[in-house]
Amino acid sequence: MNIYLLRHGQTCWNQERRLQGLRDIPLNSVGIRQSRRLVEWHRKTAGTRIVSSPLVRARRTAQILGDHNGRSPLVDDRLREIDHGPWTGLQLPAIEHRFPHEFATWSFFPEKLRLPSSESLGAVYRRCTCFLMDVLHSSGNEDVLVVSHGVVNALLLCAALGASPGRIREFSLSNATVSALRIKQRKIVAVERELDAITE
Repeated sequence: MNIYLLRHGQTCWNQERRLQGLRDIPLNSVGIRQSRRLVEWHRKTAGTRIVSSPLVRARRTAQILGDHNGRSPLVDDRLREIDHGPWTGLQLPAIEHRFPHEFATWSFFPEKLRLPSSESLGAVYRRCTCFLMDVLHSSGNEDVLVVSHGVVNALLLCAALGASPGRIREFSLSNATVSALRIKQRKIVAVERELDAITE
């Protein structure tokens, strides 16, 4: 069994390097093309069950893949992106200027950051771990393709390796990148880069 972690295709906010969080930003034309080009990779996993974040950028990526393997993607709210709260829509230089103390915390101790009206990294890590455990214990031998977001997929990799959420930057993934978790007897035995980012 394999669990494939795919970060959705590009959006305009990805291109502008703005934090999206829960803002429902659609794929841009590059993201649509990336998703369509992922179909060729996906052909070798034709029997794969697809599970997607509820946010439109992930659902559209999953839909494009699902249209080619005849499987309608399932939606799991636990795969939604982290809520960045007041940082949503901002670029990193603006965040560093407006929130210098919080930005420093995020840079060096991301698991300790607490912003008003946002979600902590620990909370996202817990829902990612819960999702991963459910997949391991409910999917039999069927491969699963998870279409989600940068923070969520990085934390799924942390959870798979038993790593602290504070190590999130070690698992940064570009748009349209696929990582694979190799499973034997319901245990993760390897984590591999399956596909590098598809770029224009």
